[in-house]
Amino acid sequence: MPLVTLIYQVIRSNGKSADGNRYVYDDNIIDRLSHYHTNMILMMFTAMVVTKHYVGSSIQCFCPTHFTATEVKYTNRVCWVSNTYYIPFTREIPSNYEVRMSTEITYYQWVPVMLLLIAMVLKLPRLVWRLGLQMSGIGLKNTLKLTHLTQDLSPEDREKRLRALSKYIGRWSSSSAGQYRSGICGPLRERLGNYCFLGCGRHYGNYVVSLAIVIRSLYFVNNVGLLFFLNEFLGNKFYLFGYEVIASVLKGEEWVMSPRFPLVTLCDLDLRQMTNVQRWTLQCVLPVNFYNERFFVFLWFWFTMLAVLSFINLIALLFSTVVPQNRESFIKKYLLLNNLDQWENKSAFPKLITKFVGGFLKPDGVYLLKLISSNSQSTGVSDIIKYLWEDFREQSNMTCKNRADTIRKFGRPNADSIVRLVNGTGTLHHRHKEYFL
Repeated sequence: MPLVTLIYQVIRSNGKSADGNRYVYDDNIIDRLSHYHTNMILMMFTAMVVTKHYVGSSIQCFCPTHFTATEVKYTNRVCWVSNTYYIPFTREIPSNYEVRMSTEITYYQWVPVMLLLIAMVLKLPRLVWRLGLQMSGIGLKNTLKLTHLTQDLSPEDREKRLRALSKYIGRWSSSSAGQYRSGICGPLRERLGNYCFLGCGRHYGNYVVSLAIVIRSLYFVNNVGLLFFLNEFLGNKFYLFGYEVIASVLKGEEWVMSPRFPLVTLCDLDLRQMTNVQRWTLQCVLPVNFYNERFFVFLWFWFTMLAVLSFINLIALLFSTVVPQNRESFIKKYLLLNNLDQWENKSAFPKLITKFVGGFLKPDGVYLLKLISSNSQSTGVSDIIKYLWEDFREQSNMTCKNRADTIRKFGRPNADSIVRLVNGTGTLHHRHKEYFL
């Protein structure tokens, strides 16, 4: 998929897939930009730099004419591993060696390792996302795949599968919320959940949404953090490098080698002899810096672009998932497409939508439906929401009927007569008898 198309999708559809055979089950185009494209670029850069380091001539020093071939080779190796330093031609070489070392260049030997480290760091959010989904209680990728495959089925088989899928989604979303824990230290974790209330997790019906927000935040922190890391790794105020390139382009100036990536450097070489030590100050050329400058100016613009896009992506996710009105408007759109408002009381319909979204689907259910709409045709998610609404209305009618039967049989209870049991149900004490509601 072209890069321009991916960037356009980040802003336009917040992760909508343009490829019907690929399921964007993390709903994050930033993942594809940061993970796939950046890793491919870093691997290409690493291959080129490593080839220049170990196959080509990584450094070439201008040695005195009386040096033998072995001494020239030794000089190149020593200057490569012991770091060189840069003094512009407009300045004299300081006689103080400590002053020389203050301009030492220390990064060029470690560029391949640094690029591989960045590639590993960029995989971290995707790894956290996959591990987190395993504890969500739903097979997200398989759900999206099943919905997509129903497009080619006959109407009868399609309805059957979508109804089964809506039952599965409704059961998962409506049963995910509950503050009661089981397993190791269940009562203790339940008490901590009551006192240390964070409002997010599987027991609050927003585990997947919270995980997605954490992952988007990790992408943003990753991209901004890598810019700071490159600034510390390269030094010389690397964070201004991109601005300087833009300023020179706007002024119409020719590309000039930056002092951050000098081609010609200096190296102090000590040659030990039998009775004394001779020190030589040699002029060396670093051909690899010709490539390093192009690589890092590209990475500066690339990570800056990803930082901006990941921030926009994070804000868009927060706006679409945290604000209840946005969740309700998404569901209401599909309910109106199915003309389900015609069968309900006009004044009670908005309240039913609020209860349907907040009490039945919850944020995780709405987020899953948004993922389905991004990976399949709108008719698929429209039918699923229709079947979920039918299940919701059926449960609501059953609850109202049972409550009416209880009141008709035992009379209307006072507010103080309803007590909560440990499992979340209520009991009605009437005439020294106990009845479950």
